[in-house]
Amino acid sequence: MRIPVIIAAFLATSVIAGPVEKRAGCTVTSYDQVAGAKNCTAIVIQGPFTVPANMKIDLTGLKTGTTVNFIGTITFAKGNLNRDSVLLTIGGANIKVDGSKGTLNGSGPEYWDGKGGNGGVPKPIFIRFNGMSGSVNGLNVVGSPVQTISINGCNGLTVTNVTIDNRGPKYRLAHNTDGIDVSGNSKDITISGAKIYNNDDCLAINTGSNIAFTDSYCSGGHGISIGSIKNNSVVDGVVIARCTVVSSDNAVRIKAYGNAIGGRVNNVTYTDIAVSGINKYGIIIQQDYNNAGATGHPGGASLITNVNINNVHGSMARGRGKGVYILCANCSKFNFQNIAVTGGSAHSCTGISPKPTGC
Repeated sequence: MRIPVIIAAFLATSVIAGPVEKRAGCTVTSYDQVAGAKNCTAIVIQGPFTVPANMKIDLTGLKTGTTVNFIGTITFAKGNLNRDSVLLTIGGANIKVDGSKGTLNGSGPEYWDGKGGNGGVPKPIFIRFNGMSGSVNGLNVVGSPVQTISINGCNGLTVTNVTIDNRGPKYRLAHNTDGIDVSGNSKDITISGAKIYNNDDCLAINTGSNIAFTDSYCSGGHGISIGSIKNNSVVDGVVIARCTVVSSDNAVRIKAYGNAIGGRVNNVTYTDIAVSGINKYGIIIQQDYNNAGATGHPGGASLITNVNINNVHGSMARGRGKGVYILCANCSKFNFQNIAVTGGSAHSCTGISPKPTGC
């Protein structure tokens, strides 16, 4: 007579200790249930709940075809992890992530001190898709400590309708809160319908090939960027189209470190880019980049070539910046058409011959 009671007690304890399971699915309602969900093929991260300080969610190595849905608000409490750490990592083959019914909150304002990743309090990267193929849809992200979304070593990933919003009273202190960074020689990446309010690059493609960024909106940051190109960094085959950049330092940007060796930017197209309220440069292509500031002395050991820019139109912030600025030592085959960025000082194009239309 006691055996059924013991079995019932055991089952009840199992339910409390791990995620609620239904067939191949797992619903996670607290941080301590996350690890037990990695073997499921349909994962629901159900908020509201808080990830404790200095803890991370690791969803790498998921089974092929796994779905991950974020529902409600998941808050990552402020800790003292630094930029070598990532608060949320997801990886696997043919993974489908949906965040359209949830919000990921990185507690960014509690970290922001105006120094970003260059000093001050330690700040972790928020989200990384690592070695992943599949899709990400509708992710809603607020309060990035520093870099928001990292696409690293991915092959065949589609990202749609992501919103990153770091606006708020401490917004101007949110340095290095890049929107989406692409690195690790990622390949076949499509990003569309993004809305990004941040205080660094809206998009930064550091390495990779066959990458598209389309139909997106960028506000408050440093522009839609290729680079920064460092030693042996290669970006090859990028299309950026039908995007709007407002109230930002730059709009169209390609940047290589002056001392970078062996890098290359090739076959890049920007088309149909609307800009307004740009503070520094409507279009900037530079080979003198440095994290501490441009040196004014371009290096030529990382070639920038086959750059096509068409129909970039709009205005600079009143009395500020240049519509077009190029400073190169080794650039070639630039094709500009229908460039109409008004309100800044005279364009400046150095180190490129022949100079493209608009210079």
